[in-house]
Amino acid sequence: MSLGLDSTDTPKVKRLPDPKKSLLYSLILPGAGQVYNGRWWKVPFVYGALGATVGVYLYNQENYKNFQLAYSARLAGDPVPSGLPPEFSNPVLQELRTLRVYRDRYNKDRQSWLIYSIGVYGLQAIEALVDAHLRDFDVNEDLSLRLKPSLGMPGPGGMTPGVSLTLTIR
Repeated sequence: MSLGLDSTDTPKVKRLPDPKKSLLYSLILPGAGQVYNGRWWKVPFVYGALGATVGVYLYNQENYKNFQLAYSARLAGDPVPSGLPPEFSNPVLQELRTLRVYRDRYNKDRQSWLIYSIGVYGLQAIEALVDAHLRDFDVNEDLSLRLKPSLGMPGPGGMTPGVSLTLTIR
């Protein structure tokens, strides 16, 4: 019986990604590890998550800078400096306490979102590593689960009723 192969033909072997390379590529360029693993569809999620976290960080950074500038000017007794958005001419935002509260809130938020951004960056790299490791994991479609009543070992009160779980992988 012939398989239709001659001496020059070699059977195609499925290439499995190297987990270390996948991790390295993701650390160099977010999403590159997913592309290396052949999971192109994950890249928009990586950049969506990174874009959202970095975008919120930049929003808080800009507001922090504006409130810091206004607070420093009011602390020195100067009016609101030019270059700030028009809402800073609001009399409520002329009080030192209000400016300090808003400045501190935006400072806390920008620090939090910087940590979230670093977390998303790390998670996408870890996801690429785990995905590469699990590429050769055998997932059999034929799983069966059986539940049946059972009796446990006799205790002080006699036999103990229970349920037995059996998972069969074929």
